[in-house]
Amino acid sequence: MKRIMETKNETGVVLNDSPSFYAVHPGSILGEELKSRGIKHKDFARTIGMEASHLSALIHGTRNVSAGIASRLEAGLGIPASLWLNLQSQYNLDKQRLETRRLSAKVDGYGAKPASASFLSEPKPTSFGDRNAFRITIPSSDYEFLKKLSEGMGWEISEEHTSI
Repeated sequence: MKRIMETKNETGVVLNDSPSFYAVHPGSILGEELKSRGIKHKDFARTIGMEASHLSALIHGTRNVSAGIASRLEAGLGIPASLWLNLQSQYNLDKQRLETRRLSAKVDGYGAKPASASFLSEPKPTSFGDRNAFRITIPSSDYEFLKKLSEGMGWEISEEHTSI
């Protein structure tokens, strides 16, 4: 969910504070950008004065964007360093929020326990007559977001509230 903010002198994207289901590392965005421009990773690394292995680690999400790397990306692609740093900050924040949500989720029928990552990412299939359905448990704070998402996707939500 995003909207474009325009004023007389500037245009920007304002992201809402809806909860994320996964965190997107800025390296994956960089990889897509290089791919769309037809730039080989090794050539780009050489252009910006970076080891190819370091660029690869960045693209695969095992290395973070620092101020120095952001400046090199700006020089090589023309995309402002501040954007790369903001993407890294958003990634860090999303990761923290997802971890907090994972630890505070409740498991159906087992009392208040931290849910495993597999519980949150692998809904349990259920059959309702001739339709397939999935039962998922989400924190109540995510309900409105899921409701909007399901409306946009044409899904039906069967509301079942459980107090544990």
